[in-house]
Amino acid sequence: MKKIQTLALFSAVALLATGFSACSSSDDAVVNNPNFNPETNEVLAKFVFNVSTGNQAITRQTPAATQADVDQLFRGIDDAVLLSYKLDADGKHLAAAAAADKRFDLSYVATAGTIDKDNSHRVIETSLPLNTNTLLFYGKAPNGSASEAEAAAGLTAYDIYGHLAAYQICNGDGSVDLASTNFELDSRINSHVGDFKKIQKLLAGILTCIMNTNLTGDQHVDLSAADYTIAVGADEYPNGLKWADYYNENNVSPVSGGVLDPLEKKLTDAYREMTTIRQSEGELRAGYGEAIRETVEDLWSVVNEVRCATPFSKAEAVAKYLSIRIHERIKEYFNATVPTDGTNVIVHGFETTSNVIAHFANDQAWPTTADPKPTDFASIIGVNLIDFPQKLYHVAPGSAHYLFDKGKQQFFYVENYNTAAVGGAGGFTVESYFYPAELLYFGNSPIRVSEQEHKPNTYPNGVGNWDTDTEWTADWVKNSHVISKTQSVAMKNDINYGSALMKTTISYGATTLKDNNHAIQVYKDPSLSPTDEPDNEITVTGTTFKLLGVVISGQSKQVGWDFLPKSGTAQGYVYDYHVTGSSVIPATGSSVPNYTLVFDNYNATAAANSAAQDKVYVALELQNNSGSDFFGEHGVIRNGGTFYLIGELDPTGKAAPAWPAYHPLPPYNADGTSKKIARVFMQDYMTSANFVIGENSLKHAYLTVPDLRYSSLTLGLSVDIRWSTGIDFGDVVLGGE
Repeated sequence: MKKIQTLALFSAVALLATGFSACSSSDDAVVNNPNFNPETNEVLAKFVFNVSTGNQAITRQTPAATQADVDQLFRGIDDAVLLSYKLDADGKHLAAAAAADKRFDLSYVATAGTIDKDNSHRVIETSLPLNTNTLLFYGKAPNGSASEAEAAAGLTAYDIYGHLAAYQICNGDGSVDLASTNFELDSRINSHVGDFKKIQKLLAGILTCIMNTNLTGDQHVDLSAADYTIAVGADEYPNGLKWADYYNENNVSPVSGGVLDPLEKKLTDAYREMTTIRQSEGELRAGYGEAIRETVEDLWSVVNEVRCATPFSKAEAVAKYLSIRIHERIKEYFNATVPTDGTNVIVHGFETTSNVIAHFANDQAWPTTADPKPTDFASIIGVNLIDFPQKLYHVAPGSAHYLFDKGKQQFFYVENYNTAAVGGAGGFTVESYFYPAELLYFGNSPIRVSEQEHKPNTYPNGVGNWDTDTEWTADWVKNSHVISKTQSVAMKNDINYGSALMKTTISYGATTLKDNNHAIQVYKDPSLSPTDEPDNEITVTGTTFKLLGVVISGQSKQVGWDFLPKSGTAQGYVYDYHVTGSSVIPATGSSVPNYTLVFDNYNATAAANSAAQDKVYVALELQNNSGSDFFGEHGVIRNGGTFYLIGELDPTGKAAPAWPAYHPLPPYNADGTSKKIARVFMQDYMTSANFVIGENSLKHAYLTVPDLRYSSLTLGLSVDIRWSTGIDFGDVVLGGE
C-alpha cells in the first residue's frame, strides 16, 4: 500500500524568515534584525506551503469532494492551524499530545482553484519562535453547497461534502494543549430524533390497530339481515372476535371450531405473515414509509379478496364481515384505489398526516394488552410519512425496522440496535448514523533551515521534488532548529490527509442470480421436497440493480490530535447516499467508483499487529430494478424496493502496505516513528473494495440495514479489497457461492 497519490497527498509547508537577529548566542547578538522581537523571542516570518497538484478534484463524496481523481480543481484549505514545538532533539516528529509553544490561526490559506502544477505556493506573514524544531499543521477543505438539482433530490451540502460536528484543535479557545483536540463525525439525525421516534410510534400504532381489528361492541352484529347469502346470528360467533383468533395453535376456526375454511385461511395466513418476525434468526422487517406502503398494499389486497368473495359457510360469512371492518380501518390511514371485484389494491400513499393522527386518536382497536396508546404527535403534523426516514432526516431507510410483541399484541420499532461485537455500551440508535467525514489535512514534521532568504518561487515544486534532498540548495540544513540567523524555514515532510477514503465498486460474479425462494418455502412447509419450489432466477442486465448508498460500520465518532480514534468514544455507521454519477451496476465490468470519506479505524487496545485489527462490515443499499420480486434472507423484496447486501473487509493475513517513505503515519512509537500496523482504513490512504454480487448473494439480501456485527447476519457479497497499491485480496466468497 503506497501513500495514495489518488488522495492528492499534499506536499510541504515552508516557512521563510527574512533576515532577523536574536540573542541566542554571542555571535547572534550583533545581528540587527528589525523583524526580531527580543521580548517574545519571535521573528516575523513568511509562512509558505506547497501543494501537490497531481490528483485533485472538486465536488462530492465522489472523486470531487474527496479529491480522488486527476486533473480536477483543487478545493482549497480553510480553518488552517499551525502549532510550533521545541522538542528535546532536532529531527523529531511529535509522538504524543503535548502543549505547543505557539498556535497560529491561519484561517483560509488557499482558495479553490488557486493551486496547480505551475503555481503551488502560498505565502502568509506570521512569526516563529526561536529554537522551533517541529511543526504541526491542520486544515480542512472548504465545503460548497448543493446544486439546485441536488437540493431537489433531498441532498444537502453535508451529504455531498461530509460534515463534522466538531473541528477542535487544542481547546478551541486559543490554548495550545493537544490533549483536548477533537474531530467528531456529525450524527445525521441531530435534533430531529424526537420527531423520528414519534413517526415510528405512529406507524407502529397504525399497524397495531389494523391487525387488532375485532368484532366487539357495535361491530359485533347479527349478520342475518345483511346480504351475505348465509345468515349468521350474533350468538353464533364470539363477541369480541379478533383477527388474531384465526392464528391459533391448533389451526382451527374460531367460529366453527373445525378446520379453517378457505376465506378464514386467507385471513390466517395474512395475520401470520404480518406478525411472525424471526427476530432470533436476524430478520429485520422494513419499517420505512415506502416499505409500509408496499406491505399494506399486499395486506389490503388479501383483505379485499376476502371482502369481495362469496361465502359458502357461516364461518366464511364472519370472515367476510371481519374483512369489511379491516378494509374500513385501513382506508382511514391510506389513500388507495380499491377494486370492487376482489383484485389487487393499489396504495398510493398515506392520507395526510393530520388525518392519520386524528383517525389514530379515535381508533378503538387499540389492544387492551398493549402499552398505553401514544398521543403526542403535534410536531409531525406537516410531514409526509412516505418520506420517512431518508428524505425527512437523511438517514438510511433501513434505520427504521420493527418487531411484533405477541404478548402485548403490539408492533414496535427497534430503537436500540444489537451491537454485541461492535463495542460501546448502550447499543446503537438512529443517532449512530453519521455523515461522512470531511476532507482534512495533517502535517507533523521536523524542519529544514537556511541562513539565506529564499523567495517563494525558489522552493522545490511538488511532492517528489520536495522529498528529494538534492532539490534543495546547499544552504539548507535538514533536521535543524530556528536560530536568530535563520532566514528561511520549511517543513521537512509533506502535509497529508487526516481523513481516510473508501473506494467502492460493484460487479456481478454471474450472469444469472438465484434468490432464496426454496429455503423460505421450506421454512413455511417443511414437507416440501428438495425439488419443490426451486429458487427464482434473475438474468443480469445493465439495469438489474442500482446502488443507492453505502453504509460503513465501526466508525469512531471522535478522533484525536493524530486522527486516531479517541479512547472510549462511541462507534456508529457512516452513511453515504450521494453516490457517484450513474449508480446502475453494469452487466459486465465494475460500476463507476464511489468515494466515501471516513476516519482511521485503528484499534489501540488490540495487539500490535495487523491480524488483531478490526474487521469492517459494509452494507450496500441497492434498488431492485430487475422487473420482478425476489426472496432474500427472510422475505420478499419487491421490484423497485430497497435491499441490503453485506460485505466484510478483513485485514488479517494480508501483505503489509507500502508505508510512506518521507513521513511517519500514526500511530507513533515514543520516538515519533510509525508503528506500521495495517488496518482497513488508514488516514491518508484509500481502501478499495470491489463488491461482487455472486450467483447466490441474493439469498442473503436484507430488507433493512442490519446491525453490521449482528451474529446471525449472513454475508451476501464477495469482496476484492486492496489499499491504493500493493494489496489484492482476490475474490473472497463471504456468503454466496
